[in-house]
Amino acid sequence: MPLTLPRVELRKQVDTRAGRGLLIAIGVLTALALGLFIWVSRNDGAPLSAALAVTTTPQGLLLPVLGIITACNEWSQRTALITFTQEPRRLRVVLAKLLSAAVLGTVAVALAWVLALVTFLILAALTGQSLNPDPDWGQLAGGWLTQLIAVLQGAAFGLALLSVPLVIGIWRVLTREVK
Repeated sequence: MPLTLPRVELRKQVDTRAGRGLLIAIGVLTALALGLFIWVSRNDGAPLSAALAVTTTPQGLLLPVLGIITACNEWSQRTALITFTQEPRRLRVVLAKLLSAAVLGTVAVALAWVLALVTFLILAALTGQSLNPDPDWGQLAGGWLTQLIAVLQGAAFGLALLSVPLVIGIWRVLTREVK
């Protein structure tokens, strides 16, 4: 499979209003959560691991929806006919969708980590704590893997049911029951 299909799927995720809006919402909610974290920790400071943990909440809520939209959007917009006319092998299209969802999810997690590091540096400047972030590499790898699995689970649900509202509703009910 050449890189054309994943590139096209990645562009479809970013160019649509729903995909772009979701990516913006993930960024804004992550920044707001970190802003609140700065406000709460402004006197005592906090380690980098705490700032990284704060970023997982908005990411964990919205990254699966990214996978759902990736898998279902063509079916709700009726562009699947064009896609499968240009590439009739469904497996290639599905793999391209999964790869593009994984790439966007990884980019979102990486940007959240950058925001967490900036938050840590701001707190260190406010409180005078040491500037040694000393990241827990196991926490970073585990957080990335958790978010990647969530995105791929959302895509799998989307591929199984092919309806964005139905899949988001079922996803929320199932994740609420587990927690």
